Amino acid sequence: MAIGWRGQYLRYREYFLNIVSLYKKRADLRAFTEVILSLSTVTIFLIFALKPTALTIIDLTKEIADKKKTVEALNLKINNLRTASGIMAQIENIIPDIDIAVSTSPNPGDFTKQVQGIAAKNNVSVQGLSIGQITLIGKETSTKKSSSDTKPLPENAKEMPVSISVRGDYPNLLAFIKDLENSRVSNKVDVLGISSSNTEGGRVIVAVISGRIPFLGE
Repeated sequence: MAIGWRGQYLRYREYFLNIVSLYKKRADLRAFTEVILSLSTVTIFLIFALKPTALTIIDLTKEIADKKKTVEALNLKINNLRTASGIMAQIENIIPDIDIAVSTSPNPGDFTKQVQGIAAKNNVSVQGLSIGQITLIGKETSTKKSSSDTKPLPENAKEMPVSISVRGDYPNLLAFIKDLENSRVSNKVDVLGISSSNTEGGRVIVAVISGRIPFLGE
């Protein structure tokens, strides 16, 4: 094994010496080799020098893309805010009507005034107006649920039960009921009853209306 190793060593050493001798004798080969080595050296240095720059460029490109998305999202929000501001300006005059239509808390006073105004308009007399049990001040201890005969109000709104009794001519009573349903204070008529009776003063027609006034609650 040692003789074989020495033989291989001597043979490769002879090849190497021949290459070195040829390199020294031929200027073109020497120049070509130097160019190849120079290019290899420059390439290695460029790779190590450009790698951080390339990574920085990639990171900057990604950051720019992310910021473009952020700018687009902000522009969309700005446009939506402008649209909302325009709509708000258009409906600003009716916002108080919205607060009256569905108030935050129960307000029997507004509803009572509304009923009196509608009654005067249609020439009927209010015989009675009652408000169901409701908490006007302070926190509610319990929420009264609707009767099984009535459907819950939309969006789980709270309710103030009311009952109205009015007397008048039949056409006037129908007009009163129609105006009540379309009044500024939102209401839900659940039960309507009309009775007629003859008295010494003549025929008396009475309408009894039971319903609910929605409010949002705190």
